Amino acid sequence: MQLEQITVRLRRRSPWEALDLGPALLRNWAAPVYRAWFATYWPAGIVILLVMWPWPEYAILVLWWLKPLFDRVLLFVFSRSVFGDECRVRDLLRELPRVLRGPGVLSGLTLRRCSLARSLLLPVWQLEGQTGADARARFRLLSRRCRGHAVWLTFFCANMSTILLVSIVITLLALVPGDGQDLSLWQWFGGDRSTAGYFAGNLVFMLAETVVEPLYVASGFSLYLNRRSELEAWDIELAFRRLAARQSATPLASSLLVLLVLAVWLPLLKPVQAEEAPQPPSVARQAIDAVLTDPVFGQDREDWSWRWRQSDSPVDEPGGDWIKVLFKAIEWFSEMLRGLLWVFAGLGLAAAIFLVLRYRQAGSRARVAPAAPEFLFGLDLRPASLPADVAAAAHAALDRGDSVEALSLLYRGALVALMHQRQIDFAAGDTENDCLSRIAGRVPEALDRRFNVLVETWRLAAYGRLSIPVERVEELLAGWDLLFGKPQARP
Repeated sequence: MQLEQITVRLRRRSPWEALDLGPALLRNWAAPVYRAWFATYWPAGIVILLVMWPWPEYAILVLWWLKPLFDRVLLFVFSRSVFGDECRVRDLLRELPRVLRGPGVLSGLTLRRCSLARSLLLPVWQLEGQTGADARARFRLLSRRCRGHAVWLTFFCANMSTILLVSIVITLLALVPGDGQDLSLWQWFGGDRSTAGYFAGNLVFMLAETVVEPLYVASGFSLYLNRRSELEAWDIELAFRRLAARQSATPLASSLLVLLVLAVWLPLLKPVQAEEAPQPPSVARQAIDAVLTDPVFGQDREDWSWRWRQSDSPVDEPGGDWIKVLFKAIEWFSEMLRGLLWVFAGLGLAAAIFLVLRYRQAGSRARVAPAAPEFLFGLDLRPASLPADVAAAAHAALDRGDSVEALSLLYRGALVALMHQRQIDFAAGDTENDCLSRIAGRVPEALDRRFNVLVETWRLAAYGRLSIPVERVEELLAGWDLLFGKPQARP
């Protein structure tokens, strides 16, 4: 492998970042990738659709089942392009028999066809040529930290292909002239369709796969490259190769100068003689060798079963069978007590969390009291801005013939009374309708009706610019003190 020719910047990437590299690879090599795709997938797909013309409902299943074969075509183009090789269509067609006969073809269409991590498994077969146990060991090594990301890639691309397929069908149905009764969405998915309708649906499926499948292979290949670069330190190897290339370009004069200095100084150095006696193995080395001789070492084992963390070593039990029964009873009783302890601990923790949340919210409500707004929809609601006797001031304004001023005093006084006496929390941005909804169900019914009439009358006077009869204002004044009282400011 000639790492110097790789066109991808080698650096440490997270698996998610490696997946994001896939769309960048596809954009960069879109021309050769789609030339290869249209030269192989679409002709083969059309042939399959024509051959299965009598059974059109099964053609889409065949197209889906054979996708791993065409993924090999895409991976061939990506693997050539990543090293800067131009992959032309005639080169692909010449190598196509070898690509389709490579390792893992049969397994990829049978046992591993539904593998959710096949985007990561395909390069192990096709690019490394691994088969059998070697391929399985290699795949376990590569997927140790990124199998979940390959599974999510398959899940995302499968859903994206389905969404794209349904979107294209809905768009086509929307563009059909007429009322659309002859071609409905149910006829496309689950209903009775003609052979031509099935053929059109299969073409739509191929179009959706044309968009999604190259992205799927590109992202899987970038995840594979990132994992190999992480395991084999490609970036470090490439840096050393570049350093060696710079060192090899050192001028000959510098090398001769170094040799001359060594030739002058070496005769002046006194030889140092030291007796080399065989050193006995150290105590640490002996301990390490003793540990490594244990049968536990030297083997790999994967175990996904759940077990109790109990000792497997036998215990010498004195006495007869009744002692064994007693020990079993004690062990069972201790396990039962342990289970009850966990149950009570869980209940206690849940009760503690409930109490903390309950009293924390109650305490926060008690500590934080919302500040009453000083202005609402242009009205000054500061208690100091109102007269001491709102009803008397409204009577005086009404006697002067200023019914709007009287309504303003009554309206402002009612709002201040609701805030400071009834503890209604109005917000600075509330409208008249917001104020009505905030008092609903929180004040006596008579007060609610009187406030609704007051708000409606104020709207007619302030916004509608209508003349309010004196009798209506006097009706609002009647009993105002009894319902709203004299507003008092909060301490």
